Amino acid sequence: MSTKAYLSIIYFVFLSLTTQASIKDSIALKGSIYNNVDQVRNVVIKIFDGNTLYKTVKVGSSNRFKTYLPTNKMLTIQIEAPGFHEKRFQFNTDIPKGLNKIPEYYFDMDIFKKSELEGVNPSLLDFPAGLVFYDERKKEFVHNKSYTKKMKKEYYKLLEEAKLSQRAPLEE
Repeated sequence: MSTKAYLSIIYFVFLSLTTQASIKDSIALKGSIYNNVDQVRNVVIKIFDGNTLYKTVKVGSSNRFKTYLPTNKMLTIQIEAPGFHEKRFQFNTDIPKGLNKIPEYYFDMDIFKKSELEGVNPSLLDFPAGLVFYDERKKEFVHNKSYTKKMKKEYYKLLEEAKLSQRAPLEE
């Protein structure tokens, strides 16, 4: 075997081990994106570290995805799809030192079609839909239930307001 071939093999083994190590030390983020009315296509997940785009993930036709997040960061996960409003959540990936197994986090996210919110101000959607953090007592990542419940209530009010706004001209 030539020296060049030997070095190539060593390089690829090193690259593979480095990739596996970075996955082992990362948080697996799994999710499913949907809309209750229409099928969502061409979903893109953008992950921001502060204001800097860290990673972009194109979601397959099943609208399920898996990616890996760095630990000890405050990230914004933003979901985008053509014809739909963006939706986001905050993910605090801080974990205790010496954790043997890093738990994964799974979420389902319902996004609104732009036509569903016609006639109302959708600026509420600029705020995160949820806040995720590591709960040392439960030894897993969880979302802040009271915050999510409040945001969900506001989203439904916005949706109802849009339905009323869209019906109003027909009733005149």
